[in-house]
Amino acid sequence: MAKHLARIHGTEEDKVNCPFYFKIGACRHGDRCSRIHHRPAFSPTILIKHIFKHPMREAELQAAREGRSVDGIVVDEAKAREDFLVFFEDMYVELSKFGRLDALHICDNVGDHMIGHVYAKFSDEEEAADALNVMNGRFYDGRRMEVEFSPVTDFLEARCRDFDEESCRRGGFCNFMHIKPVP
Repeated sequence: MAKHLARIHGTEEDKVNCPFYFKIGACRHGDRCSRIHHRPAFSPTILIKHIFKHPMREAELQAAREGRSVDGIVVDEAKAREDFLVFFEDMYVELSKFGRLDALHICDNVGDHMIGHVYAKFSDEEEAADALNVMNGRFYDGRRMEVEFSPVTDFLEARCRDFDEESCRRGGFCNFMHIKPVP
């Protein structure tokens, strides 16, 4: 029985634990999910929730504030790319102060449960804990950072393979990570 439970843990066969939270560190159902989200006490990976300002969402919010329709919004791609590179560099420089980064990924998803998520995987759990303790509650660009340990350690399992091949039909609302490429 124990072997069976160990084999199915975090898979679709597991009717107790949420496979999406286990693989991605986020679930579209959030606290309303019928399955358990095991939040790790330690991990080499931290998640900074909703900190990256997605250009499409920002354009929609601006249009709504101005009373304009959100249909047909056009994003300045050159400015969006420059803003992303500045953001990525800021995150990399700041997080590198805590130790060696094995991975730094920014989600390009637009679903409420994943928009603006930043995942930072350190080479050591202690470094991740130091980053979490210092970064949690700090502000970046007027936004308070909400940082937590993430169960994600294998980004190959978490990322959308179709997005990597430029063929994801679910677009930004896909439940797997659309990791923003760094040019």
